[in-house]
Amino acid sequence: MTDLKDTATLVLPNVEAKRKRGRPKCFDEQEALQKAMLLFWEYGYEATSISDLTYALKITAPSLYSSFGDKSQLFHRCLEYYLEHEACPIERIFQEAKTAKVAIELYLYENVKKLVQEHKPTGCMLVVATMNCSEQNHDIQNELLLKRQKTKQKIFERLTQGVAEGDLSKESNLLEMTDFYSTVIQGLTLQARDGLGREELNQIVRHSMKSWILFSSDEMS
Repeated sequence: MTDLKDTATLVLPNVEAKRKRGRPKCFDEQEALQKAMLLFWEYGYEATSISDLTYALKITAPSLYSSFGDKSQLFHRCLEYYLEHEACPIERIFQEAKTAKVAIELYLYENVKKLVQEHKPTGCMLVVATMNCSEQNHDIQNELLLKRQKTKQKIFERLTQGVAEGDLSKESNLLEMTDFYSTVIQGLTLQARDGLGREELNQIVRHSMKSWILFSSDEMS
């Protein structure tokens, strides 16, 4: 006759092993992040509900929470997914461009391509996802603000590099240039959301680049 202690020794390790393994995921996490990102991008953080997310991802609420945490944690993951897969590659463009002017011009045109795509929301997620958020989601708004400011800092640094390399006048007002082109970028997002097409947005870029020479003139310095 088998001793109860021996039986417990045989059974318990198997139970413990199952607990450690947990329930296997029945969905592709990267695909789920992409679908959730598209919802946040299109409708914004607050307007996207848990039920919207579970319906789009075809998973239950418990599965969503166990895989991604709460709604804010999922949004953070989607934001990182957006920056990796959808956002304009500012660092690569700025590194490869031979002059500061070429860097800014290419970056604006590449933004236009990203802002108006087939089968994807218009505009930049960093701008539109928290436009209508209430005070209770201030932390999320602030996170997107910091990411936009990081982009603005990169623009300033690329302009500074242009001065150091001699392709941009030392008389240029770099702060004003940074503010101007950052405003153009955010304005393109809002115009894209309002329905402007790629050609109209490219025309705005062309006009904005005509202002380049003004920032190094005596009147603007």
